[in-house]
Amino acid sequence: MYINNNTMPELPNWLSLYLDKRHGHDELADHSGLNPEHWDTLFNRLASLTAEDVSSRAIEITQLLQNGNIKSESNQQWHFDPLPFMFSRADWNTLEQGIKQRTLLLNKIQQDVYSEQKLLLSGQISPQQLYQDSHYLREGFSLPSDELKLFFTAVDVYRAPSGEFKVLADHCQCPLGLGLLLKNRIIARRVMAEEFAECNVQQIKEFLNLFQEGINEFIHYMDDPRIVILTQGIDDPNYNEHAFLSTYFGYTLVQSADLTVRNGEVCLKSLQGLGKINVILRWIPDQSIDSLEQTQYSLHGIPGLLQAVREGSVKVLNPFGSGVLSSPAIQCNLAQLSEQLLQQPLLLDCPKYHSIEDVKSSDWSQLVFGSYKDPKLTLDGHLDADKIKQLITKQPSDYYFQDKPAFSSAPFWDDGKLIAKPVVFRCYVLTTENGIEVLPSALCFSYQNSANAKGAGWLKDTWINTSKDIDLTEQSVPTPIKKRMDVSLLEGVISSRTAEHLFWLGRYLERCENTIRILRIFIDRYTELAIYPDLIRRSTVARLLAAISAQHIVYPYVEQAIKLEEFDSAVSKQTAFALLADELRAGSIINTLNYLANASVQVQELLSHDSRRIIDEINEQVKVLKHININISSRAMQSILDKVIGLIMAFNGSLVDCMPNSNGWFLLEMGRRIERSLQITSLTGALLTQELEQAEELGLLEAVLSSQVSLVTHKRRYRMYQSIGTGLELLLLDAEYPRSLLFQLEQINQLCKHLPTKRRQGVIAAHEKAILLSKTSCYVTEKDYLQRTDAGVRKQLIEFNHNIRLNLNTFCDVLLLQYFSHTQTANKLNWTNIEQAQS
Repeated sequence: MYINNNTMPELPNWLSLYLDKRHGHDELADHSGLNPEHWDTLFNRLASLTAEDVSSRAIEITQLLQNGNIKSESNQQWHFDPLPFMFSRADWNTLEQGIKQRTLLLNKIQQDVYSEQKLLLSGQISPQQLYQDSHYLREGFSLPSDELKLFFTAVDVYRAPSGEFKVLADHCQCPLGLGLLLKNRIIARRVMAEEFAECNVQQIKEFLNLFQEGINEFIHYMDDPRIVILTQGIDDPNYNEHAFLSTYFGYTLVQSADLTVRNGEVCLKSLQGLGKINVILRWIPDQSIDSLEQTQYSLHGIPGLLQAVREGSVKVLNPFGSGVLSSPAIQCNLAQLSEQLLQQPLLLDCPKYHSIEDVKSSDWSQLVFGSYKDPKLTLDGHLDADKIKQLITKQPSDYYFQDKPAFSSAPFWDDGKLIAKPVVFRCYVLTTENGIEVLPSALCFSYQNSANAKGAGWLKDTWINTSKDIDLTEQSVPTPIKKRMDVSLLEGVISSRTAEHLFWLGRYLERCENTIRILRIFIDRYTELAIYPDLIRRSTVARLLAAISAQHIVYPYVEQAIKLEEFDSAVSKQTAFALLADELRAGSIINTLNYLANASVQVQELLSHDSRRIIDEINEQVKVLKHININISSRAMQSILDKVIGLIMAFNGSLVDCMPNSNGWFLLEMGRRIERSLQITSLTGALLTQELEQAEELGLLEAVLSSQVSLVTHKRRYRMYQSIGTGLELLLLDAEYPRSLLFQLEQINQLCKHLPTKRRQGVIAAHEKAILLSKTSCYVTEKDYLQRTDAGVRKQLIEFNHNIRLNLNTFCDVLLLQYFSHTQTANKLNWTNIEQAQS
């Protein structure tokens, strides 16, 4: 065993078992065994931990990873390991120098491939092999030379059995994992604070500052620059990472539908109209970038983007065509190209390439089969030998063999013990005007399925030791230099799509809260009826049951007179269960919660950590609802409703605490007010329009007021006399009562002032007219007029509610047309169908 027993205390059993056992090609046993000093401090701290302590840390890390990370079925699920990986200073210096050299070389190759092509003309890069690679973009020739320089890249390295580092893959298009690395580091700093301090772990903040400064170099002369992060959307498995980076750097997260090209400029579709975009950090591949010029159509591209880049109106990072640098046609010749272009031997090489002819008669068991034409094709020389033989008989020049990488292993905590897993290190590189910088850490990962590098797996934080003797007196905080863009106070503009999702998020929040309150009242009433079966309670439950079953008082708020049928108490529980957990029922709580969660995912980059954590807990409640059945007790249903409404109220509170009245956030509040107005009119229209005996009317009024959290206020305000009229006055006509209809309309009117003006002066906009009509109707209407009956029906109340709802629907339609309609994505022209139609 390599540990120095003179300086190290006795190791705990869980660690000594791993060290005593041989794991083959292992980082600790084979590559740090002769020089373990960089591990000593860490092991010294870990020596006092039991296996239960480490398991507790693993659980805490999992919880921290999940908290604030809205989960989606498409998002990759990673396991963060409680033990970091330690690089010695010598190993890291070797890696750093090799990565810098490799990045410089790739930059030179990129410049040549899309300009003079000297390397292709001289035959050092095979034109035949390069041109058939799908990552090669001929459009790159028309781009300015300064648009071909790499900015942010990554390289996957592993350690070979000989001890030298080799490159597994270069990521030059849109390198993933930076967000995961940042999350990992934040969690590690919290869970392993003492170890972090004693090991003198090098900070990564300076690299992140350089990342932003590198972007600012492109916009330092602008007064109002806009930077966006372009993602495919929530269907992208890495969407959570993109949202995290958007939150961390403060850049606007956009999808292709949020951007359009006008007059050679890329513009963001916002509530204020089209705003020019200056820098795009793209996390979509080359082939999906511009379907107007490229043959492969993609919903994720921006038609006309390439032309905007040619005109210099926008900077796209990383540049187009950079994916070709990972082509086997280039990778197999990097050693020779380094000698020619840099006059240096290549420090970090990849596994050796072989032509088909060279190894046609050899043993393929230690080789991997690949294609120059299809980069995704990878076959095992041993397991897929028959398929390989079929392919190479057709066109052998299209394929190649490569040595299988032999990964080193590292310890991972799994099920209460350390096990060895193969590891790869993803290192991140930044190319700026001042040189090449390497992030002083790496994403140490091990895939769950080594044959499929896209699957989930395990992650480790990677620690690089700094100098142990740091003179803090020599360190000084650099004086910030004011740049031109700092003169104006800027707030990141959100897209119209995000604003629309905020509007619907507000509606779903209010809809869910209202439905839960109605269901709780309904369960209370029918359980009370079972104990005290009098006629008044029976009438109340029957009318609530009919209104819920026909969806008069829950979404979609059908406007029809209630049809009372023969009351059956057994149906009450079935109706309550359907409203709670039936996914086939429109307006059910489980469906509304799903809509709420989906809207939250769309705007998660704007939400606080606490808000995202609450949404995650709401998703857990949805899972609970999916597993209950009709046999659940009424008490259990009430318990679930209490938990969900508690989460809804907590989420509302977390939003109000950090929600500004600008930048589209006001639309969330507008959505809530719209939905609450519809709920009030539906409740009063469905339950209070029929003239009944006074006791029955007061019973229904009490249920309506309770569902609107207004019963106590009503009793205190109208202590001497309570009637349908007093209830309607409180719920509909009181401009100062926060739960009344008129109060909601006044708030909507105030929120409309935040909407950009799209009319000429002196003319009222259509949506403002709709709200003004509704407000005026409330102000000029008296409660006696609304409670008046004609042939046992309050027709004036029905007409009043109908007109209000008509105006609210008009308001929403106008809002959609004027502010949200341009968020739709362009559709592909199907020429086949057009030709068929013409014939």
